Formats: sequence, C-alpha cells, structure tokens
Amino acid sequence: MVVRTLAGSGARPTRVAVHDERQGDPVRPLIASYADGHFGPSLQQPRPASLWLGSVDASLTDATRNPALGEWQAARRMREFAVLVLAAGQGQRDHVELHFRDEISPQVHAALSAVLPVMVRSWGKRQVGIVTRTITSHRTRAEITADLPILSEANPMQLSRAEFRVCLLLSRGLSVEGVSSELGLAKTTVRSHLRSIYAKTGTSSLAELVFRLMETRPAPRHPQLRTA
Repeated sequence: MVVRTLAGSGARPTRVAVHDERQGDPVRPLIASYADGHFGPSLQQPRPASLWLGSVDASLTDATRNPALGEWQAARRMREFAVLVLAAGQGQRDHVELHFRDEISPQVHAALSAVLPVMVRSWGKRQVGIVTRTITSHRTRAEITADLPILSEANPMQLSRAEFRVCLLLSRGLSVEGVSSELGLAKTTVRSHLRSIYAKTGTSSLAELVFRLMETRPAPRHPQLRTA
C-alpha cells in the first residue's frame, strides 16, 4: 500500500495504491493504513529512505497503540509490518506499507535497506501531480460505504466484535464513560477501539461517529396489519 499523509492535526492518511493478493476472498481486506496508529508521533517527521519495522520500532505502549493492526494481522495470519518512507517534508509524507506472513530475515532486511534509496530517488522524479490525480480519481472505501448502515448485519465497515458493541452502545445514547462501564473496559481501551472505528468508518471524531450511527441506523420494522 502506498499512502500519503498531509501534515496537521486531524489529517488522515489517504491510500494512493493498494495491492492485496486476497482482495476477493471472504477475509479482512486491506483497506486501512496502520502506520500512524502503530508508530505514533515518531512517524510524523521521519527521515526519507528510513525503514520502520512494526516488531522493533513501535514507540507506543499497548494501552495507547491502535489495536487495528494486531486485529488485522491475526485475521490474515500476518506477523510483520514494515513502513518504507519515500518522502517527508513540505507538509506531507509519502510511504509504503508492507505486510509479511513471517518475521523478516536479515537478508530481506538488507535487501529492503539497499533498494529503498533507489525507490526514494525514483519517487522524487515522478510526474508532478500524479499522486493527487490518483487520489481524486478513485472513490475511497469511506465514500463507497458512506450510506450503508454501520450496524447492519453485513458489517460493511469490517468492525471487530468489540468495536461493533461499542458502536451499538453509542447508538443507544451512552457516553464513552457509559460504554466503559457497560462493557467493563477501561476508558483507554474504549478510546483505542474508537480510534480503530474512526479509521474504518471514515469519521474523525466521536460526534461525527455518533451522527453517522444515528443517521444510518436501520429503521425498526413495524408489524404488518392483518386484514380479514
């Protein structure tokens, strides 16, 4: 996955290109960028041509790290996650995210480190505006699923069971504290679930998420009247 992230608080990563070898299978598809949620603020101003490994470079604790990557890896049986920084500066960052079924061997690590500077130079020589045109020419998953009920049985946002329960309670009017009490979870755990939900639903705040939940909530079925 090639990802572009604009600078500034609240800016969400945008997928430029995605390759998923099991895209058509009934499994968790590769639909989200996991770099910022896993590496945190350390990745905001990275060095171009730097290689980040999920099993080595994560700076966040388990309590603050977004659990979305771990859940996706478990569903897809992946063990390693790598970020290759292509460009950083001038208000934006471009990087590649790679997922591996096994731990990266020293040989693979050396190969990635060797080819990364070449990738950076090639990326810098690309046609101006090609990334922007690519982003604006395709519909993101959030746009495609914008009108679908988040809490429908089809689970179009690919929410985990815990995330689905959080959304269900929020749609019933509970606050974060109420959700925490109802599920017996710490507030930090609920907020970690919320960060993952924001990424999957294309929302940026609790207020926006609750609005989407209420707006797209399936209408209750009314019993049909029998006529004699």
